[in-house]
Order: sequence, then structure tokens, then C-alpha cells
Amino acid sequence: MDDEQDKLNRFQEAFQRGQEGQISNYEAWLQEHGIDSDKAETEYLEQYFREHPEKAVNHEEQLEEVAEYIGFFSRRSNVYHLPVIGVTGIGKTQFLQTVSDLLKQIEPEIEQRSYEADNFSERTGEEERIFEIRDELRDLDKVVIYVDDCEWENAETLVESLQVITSVVDDALLITSWTPEYWRHQVEEVEAVLPSSTEIHLSPFSEKETVEAVKQVFDVLSDDGFELPEAFLKQIHEYSSGIPGVFTRLALKSMREAFVNELELGSVDSVETAAEKLNLVGLEESVYELSDTKLTILTHMLLCSHRGGIRPSQLVDLIDRDKSTVSYHLKDLKTEGLVESEKQGRSAYYQVKDPVKPFIQLRIGQNGEYNG
Repeated sequence: MDDEQDKLNRFQEAFQRGQEGQISNYEAWLQEHGIDSDKAETEYLEQYFREHPEKAVNHEEQLEEVAEYIGFFSRRSNVYHLPVIGVTGIGKTQFLQTVSDLLKQIEPEIEQRSYEADNFSERTGEEERIFEIRDELRDLDKVVIYVDDCEWENAETLVESLQVITSVVDDALLITSWTPEYWRHQVEEVEAVLPSSTEIHLSPFSEKETVEAVKQVFDVLSDDGFELPEAFLKQIHEYSSGIPGVFTRLALKSMREAFVNELELGSVDSVETAAEKLNLVGLEESVYELSDTKLTILTHMLLCSHRGGIRPSQLVDLIDRDKSTVSYHLKDLKTEGLVESEKQGRSAYYQVKDPVKPFIQLRIGQNGEYNG
């Protein structure tokens, strides 16, 4: 009976501590460290830097390259095209927003319009959105047009939409954004209707740029600011390979791991644990050692338009291998933590894991032209 009473007393005391707010949770822990818990989300940070591009660490050389082309365009009348190419999470949307913001400051008289590629096929009333866009652009004398997220499931319709745009603009600079595999897959069709002046390639950040960017992230999270150990910042760069989307996610995850494992905020151990949870440990080496067949399979996964992923039977046809060979490679890729699968009815659908995508895309870029 004494044990039962003791258990009841302890339960009641814990209940009272909770009523009085004496409880350890992640939000309270963040507040104790001066961090606004509402801001400690990837979505918030992405939106913040898009609204405040002047505070974002960006791809400075590429910004200057685009500025030169806009300057060239500003004194001429023609249609030009700059494809911006970079892996998932490299900051293409941020880059376009920064270009737009800087141009607005130095040449506000140049008209600018921004669209997402998949909006072209949306319907408003009885016609597709692209025809509304056509009418919006028809009467503009000189315009810079940004088309983001050209990783679109319907390549043919995207090309047709670009044709519609170029049919009504005589004096325009189109700046489009692509992942490497989509650009290589669609470049011939796009170039046929909209030749490129040059390609703008966004590379991963250097260690110095990553350190600066992560510091900027924590400055946004905390009004008071605080110093982060240099070892913590360098470890973030090492596991993220300088990819903004990855190092932001890793930094946020490291905070939660510090809380869960009762570590100091900014400890190297918290980065190690977070990297392990995100499957980043040894990832670069695993991706580098991929065979050509596995890389081709992963490329088709990235190009697949189905939101759930790609079926093994589709891969059999696409890569011209028998079912057992495809199954063998898929099992290996899943064991290595590069892909995940989901059962839908009788079929299994495979797709590349989100944190892994940019590393696969970098490897595709190193492998030369895609011939899948």
C-alpha cells in the first residue's frame, strides 16, 4: 500500500508542477536560450529571407552576372533568356527574389513579373492561366519575367507556355529556374523556342559563406543574438556541403537534438546526432560511389511526375533492365538510405528522400550529360 500511495503522491506532485508551468518542453527550452519558437521553422526562415533579401547570404558572383545581362538588356530591344540552374535547396527562389529586389532599387521603371511554372496550366473560368498571363504581358514595353520551379511534370505544356509568352513580348528578359536533371532533360525543347544567352549555375556555398549564413539564421531566430562556437558552424558546413536548404534544416534539427539529449546549444555533438537522424553521415561518399545504373534509376525518380514516386515496372522499361535487376538496385538504394517507398494498392512507389536530393543532383552534374 505504501508503494501505491507513494506512486499516487508522485503523480499528483508532477501534475501540480505541470499546472504551475514547471515543465521542460522544447518551446520553453528555446525561450530560455533567447530563441523565438515560432521562428524556428524552415518555412518561416524561407519566407523571412524572401521578404528581406538584403539580409540573406547569396550567390554574389552570379548576382553580378545576372546584373550585367539585365544592364545589357536595358539598352536593347529583343527577347533574352537566362536559365538559373541549381540543385534542390540551393536557393533558386531566393536568388530570383534578390535579383528582383535589387533591380527595383536601381531601375524601378523596368517592369517585372514573377510566375511559377506550374501555374501556367491552372484554369480560371474557361481558359488556362497562361492566356491571362499573355494578356498581362502584351502591352508591356520592356519587362523582366521570372519563371520559378520549372521542374514541372508536363514538359510539353511548359514549352508551349514559353511559346505563348514569347509570341507577345518583343522586349523581354526571361529568367527561369531549374534543377540540373530537369534542365538537361528539357534543354533541347526549351532552346528550340527560347534560346539561352548563357546559363547561370548556382554552386554550394564555401565554408566561409555557410558560416556567415548560419550565423544570419540564428540572428533571425534570436532578437538578442548569441555567439555560436566555430566548431559547430564548421560541422554544419561539413555535413551540408554548403547547400542552404540542407544547412538550415540541419541547424534547426541540431537545436532539437541538443534539447532531447540535454546538450549545450551549439555543441558539435548535437550536429552529429542531427546529421545522423537526417541521414547525412557518410552521404557524400555513398553518393559518389553510386554505379551508373543506380544513378540512372535515381535520375528517373527525380524526373518522375507522380507525386508518390515511380513504380519498379516503369523503371524496367525506362532503363531496359529485367525486373530482378531493378528490384536488386532498389533494395540496395533503400538500405543505403537514399530512397523510400510507399505501398499504394498493389504497387510500391519509390522516390528519393528529400535531404538526399541535392547530393544526388550534384552527382548527376559530375557524371556528365544525362542520357536516360
